Amino acid sequence: MRNQFLSAAVSVLLPLLFSPAVLSAPSSTGGQGIALTVGLGTDPSDGACGTDTDLQVTQGDQVNFCYVVTNNAAVALTYHSLADDVVGPILTDVPVTIAPGASYQYNRIVTAMASQAPMSTWTAYDVRPDYEFSTNASNPDTIFADGFDANAVQYAFVDISGSGTNLQLNDDDYTVTGIGFPFTFYGHTADQITVSNNGGMLFDQGTGLDGRLDYLSPANRVLPDRMIGPAILPYWEDLQQDYLDGIGNVFVETLGTAPNRRFVIEWFNLPVNVVGGGDTVTFEAILFEGSNNILFQYADTDCSNSLCDGGASATIGLNSDATHATQYSFDQASVSDGMAILFQPTNPLTYSATQQVTVDVGAPLISVDPTSFDKTLAAGASTTDTLTIANNGNRDLTWNIGSVNPRAHFPPTPRFALPVGDPTQTRIGPRPRASTAGKLLHPQGTLGVPAYAAELLTSELVSMDASAPATLTDVASLNGLTLLAGDFKGEDFSTLYAIDFLSFNLYKVDTATGAVTLVYLAVPPPGAQAEAWNGMGWDQTTNTMYAVTSAGRTPTSYLSTIDPDTAETTFVAPITGVGDPVHGAVIIDIAVRADGLMFGVEIVTDTLVAIDKTTGEAQTLGSIGFDANFAEGLDFDDTTNTLYFAAVDNSTGAAEMYTLDTDTGAGTLISPISPDPTGTQYSALGIARLTGICSYPTNVPWLSYSSTRGSTAPGDTTPITVTFDATDLTQGNYSADICVNNNDLSNRRLPVPVTLTVQ
Repeated sequence: MRNQFLSAAVSVLLPLLFSPAVLSAPSSTGGQGIALTVGLGTDPSDGACGTDTDLQVTQGDQVNFCYVVTNNAAVALTYHSLADDVVGPILTDVPVTIAPGASYQYNRIVTAMASQAPMSTWTAYDVRPDYEFSTNASNPDTIFADGFDANAVQYAFVDISGSGTNLQLNDDDYTVTGIGFPFTFYGHTADQITVSNNGGMLFDQGTGLDGRLDYLSPANRVLPDRMIGPAILPYWEDLQQDYLDGIGNVFVETLGTAPNRRFVIEWFNLPVNVVGGGDTVTFEAILFEGSNNILFQYADTDCSNSLCDGGASATIGLNSDATHATQYSFDQASVSDGMAILFQPTNPLTYSATQQVTVDVGAPLISVDPTSFDKTLAAGASTTDTLTIANNGNRDLTWNIGSVNPRAHFPPTPRFALPVGDPTQTRIGPRPRASTAGKLLHPQGTLGVPAYAAELLTSELVSMDASAPATLTDVASLNGLTLLAGDFKGEDFSTLYAIDFLSFNLYKVDTATGAVTLVYLAVPPPGAQAEAWNGMGWDQTTNTMYAVTSAGRTPTSYLSTIDPDTAETTFVAPITGVGDPVHGAVIIDIAVRADGLMFGVEIVTDTLVAIDKTTGEAQTLGSIGFDANFAEGLDFDDTTNTLYFAAVDNSTGAAEMYTLDTDTGAGTLISPISPDPTGTQYSALGIARLTGICSYPTNVPWLSYSSTRGSTAPGDTTPITVTFDATDLTQGNYSADICVNNNDLSNRRLPVPVTLTVQ
C-alpha cells in the first residue's frame, strides 16, 4: 500500500503545489452529501479545468485531472481525501474548509504513458479523523480531552499466550495477519495488519507486497513519523526475541462474535534491548469491532533497568502520517503494571462521491526504408534517392526497437575486490563540515561536459565542466537543503530532480536560477529500508527514474523507482550479490547507461558493480582504486558513454572527479573538484548532454532534402527525396547520418547511416 504512505505527505503540501481554490458558489442547497465531477484536459496551466470524461491523448502528453467537489451538506466540510483504483490514495486529510453550497477545485497533472479508466473517490469530513485517549491511572503529564473520565478506563488484561496464534517472530521480524473484521484507523479501513516484534503494528500494509515492507525499525522515534505511515504503537522499542528460544513471543487472536469482536495482539515476555540489558516486558493492544476503539494494556513494564522501566525507552501512541499523530509518550517512563490506555476515534461526519473517467493513450511507431544508403558518384556529379518514413502506430503507442538484456554488462564469471579502506568506517551522507575557500568562476556555456551538482557542506547548486572540475560556477544557494540523490529527467536539463537527506522531500531545482520547488515527500516504499536516499538515475530506454536507499546495522541497499512528478515510489528489490558479507553493502549512487544498463558504486568494498534493474541482482566489476566515503555523485555523459564519479577520497579528504571503466571498475583521476577540495563535497551529479550520434547533428553540405519537416498520419508513409551532391567534393570516402527526430518516445532520434564514395 505504498500510495497510502505517499498520500500522507501530499496532504500538507497541497495548497503550495497546486494552488487549488474554493470556488464561488450559490448558497447551501440544504441537501446532504457531496457531488464530485472529474474533468480531463490537456491544458496544464493553473486553474484550467477540462470537461471531457473520455480523452484521447498521445503518449507523453500532460493530462490535467480536474476534480471539483461540491458540498451539498448543511455543515462545513473541513478535511478531505482522494483516491482512485489505479494509483490508490492521492490525498489524505487535506485541511480545506468548504462551506455549505460551495465547491472546491483540485488539479493533478499526469504524464500519460498508458491508457487507464480510474474510478475516483472523494471523501469529505466535518472534522479530521482523529483519536482522544484516556487512562485508568492518574498521570500529571497527560492532558485528557473533554468528555473523558480518566477513571472510566478499566484494566482487564486478556492473556492469549496459551490460546492465540504464535506468530513465531524473530528479532526485528514482522508478518502480515488478518484482523478478523474490517477495522477503521484514521479514516481508512482494512481487515489485515502488519505485526512487528518491536512492539507495534503497521496498518494495512500487506496487500500485494509479497510479504515485504518497510519494517518497524528497532530505533523508536518521536511521533509523527514520516517513515512508518499509519501505525499502532503500544511499546515501540527494540525487543529482542528468537522464537526458538521459547522465552516468549507475539500472539494474536480474534475473540467474540460479530458485531462485537475483538482482535488481541499480545507481546509476551519479550526482553528489551538497552545498554546493560533489560528484563522481559508483557503488554497488548486490542482492536474493537464497530467502535474502532484501541486499548493498550500493560501487564509487566519492569525491565529491571532504569533505562527502560515503565517504557522509558519506548514510543507509545498512534501515527497517522508524516504530519499527524496521537502520541502518548516518547522515551518517558509513562506506563506501569496494571495500566490501560484507551484511544477512541472522533467519528467525524463523513460523505463520499465517485466518478470514473477514461484516458485513451496511443503512440506513433516510426520506421524508415531504407535503413541506410551507400552511394558511389563521380566527382562533380549528384544523384537522388527516396527515404520513406512510415507511421505504423495509432498515435502514441510505445514501440521499442529492441530490448537490452539487463545483465548484459555482468562479467562472465564473478569478480571480487578487497576494500581499499576500512569497511567499518563507511558512512552515508555528508562528510564532517570544514571551512571552505572562495570558488573560482568559469563562463557559462563554455563547458566541455556540462554538469550540475549539489555542494553539501554549504548547500549550493554548482555547475562545472565534469572533464575539468577544478573551477566551478556557484549558481545559487539551496537554502540549507542537503541534496544527496539527484538526476535529470530525460533530456530536460533545465530541472534537476533531487532528494533532501534530512527531510526525504523530493525537489525540482532550476539549473539556471537555483530556484527550488517542492514536489512531495519521497517515502521509501514498503520493502525498501532507508537511512537515506543515496542516489538516482534516469533510464531513457524505459522513461523511468530509479533510486537507491541503504539502511541497517549491516547495511543492505534497496532499488526502487520514483515518479519525479509526484514522488510516488515503487519497490523493485534489494540489491544482492555485492558488498562485504560482514559489513554489508552500500550502493552510494547509481547511473543508467544510454543502452539501459545500470551501474552503481558500492563504498564498503569500493567497487563498481553491475546491477540488474529488474531483479536487484548485482555483480562486482572491479575496484575503483581508492577509499570512497560519504555521499557521492555518479552519472553518464550520454554522448560518449563516459561514466563520471564525483567522490570523496577518505584517505586524503579531498573531493575529486574520476572516470570509471565500466568493464573493470578502475577509476582514473581527472582532478580535484573546486579550488578547495578538502572543504567541499558534491552529490546529486547530473550531466547535461544528450544521447547518441544524432544528439548534436551538424550541417552536411553534400546532403539535402525535399522536405525538412512534416506530419505523417497513422498507417501512412511520407516519401522524402534525398539529394547526394558531389559537386564540391574531391575523390575519397565520406560518411554522415541522416537524423530523423520524431515524437515516437521509443526512438526519438533515428539515425540513417550514409556512405558516399567519390571517384
